[in-house]
Amino acid sequence: MTGEGIKKKRDPIFSVCFVVFVVACVGVLGVYVDEHYIQSDDTKVAYGDTVEVNYTGSYYGYYTEDGSVVFDTSLSGVDDNDGYVKSNEYSSSSFKPIDVTVGDGDYLAAFENALIGHKVGDKIELEILVGDGYVAPSDSMHNGVSTTLSVPATQTMTKEAFDDMYPDVDLKAGSAIAFTSAYGWQASVIYDVTDNSVIITNMPSTGVKYDYIGNEDSAFGDVFYTVNGFDSEGNYEVVISFENTIAAGDGIQMLQAIDEDGNTVYVTDVDGSTFSYKTCAERCNVTLYFVIEIVSINA
Repeated sequence: MTGEGIKKKRDPIFSVCFVVFVVACVGVLGVYVDEHYIQSDDTKVAYGDTVEVNYTGSYYGYYTEDGSVVFDTSLSGVDDNDGYVKSNEYSSSSFKPIDVTVGDGDYLAAFENALIGHKVGDKIELEILVGDGYVAPSDSMHNGVSTTLSVPATQTMTKEAFDDMYPDVDLKAGSAIAFTSAYGWQASVIYDVTDNSVIITNMPSTGVKYDYIGNEDSAFGDVFYTVNGFDSEGNYEVVISFENTIAAGDGIQMLQAIDEDGNTVYVTDVDGSTFSYKTCAERCNVTLYFVIEIVSINA
């Protein structure tokens, strides 16, 4: 009986200690779970921070919208998905987040500034108007140009420009090489090593409608060149025509073509016997749409 009495007197103290122990354990466990599983990082991007982001850039709308055209992305899932139409100049090959230091000017100012105030996990939809995007000189824009071109019988360009346009043509100094020109007709080229230039001699046939060599890979329409004969200056009179174009905004989705000097251009509108084009890069002087996701912040 004595032992039982002592035991009974100790029970309340043991119970209190046990409860305190359990509460302490729960508290410690709660802090651990909160710090490691629940608590979120509320750090927000500030000027000068280096921010790791994923992004997709497009024209005509955000890349998930109908009619949009992707020109760049850091996401392999966008690159692999044929449901996302890619631009003429699309060439992304590295699919990982990029580091953007806000204020450094390595990227578009509007792109960098849009990150400010956001935290990890945030997704940003950003529209960058023409003047705030990639800007090219106004003389790179050509509006209301006649579809009748005057193509010289002989054209000259640098070897670098020729190699870029015709990577499969193996030039040999002083030797004439036959090839199919970008216009679609036969031509020959001679490489002059003295000034690192190439001389192209065009050899089209009158009345033939030639396919632009880029038509095979074009998702935005087809370009054709029809030779009518010679003009008063001895140049070929060529009519450029467009088929299967896709409407976009006030014009058409940018369509790659070749102008009368043999340079790559981007057609932005077609209106009967005239067309509009630009000689700058495709992403210049056009509204841009970005979807950006914040991956990490190094404040």
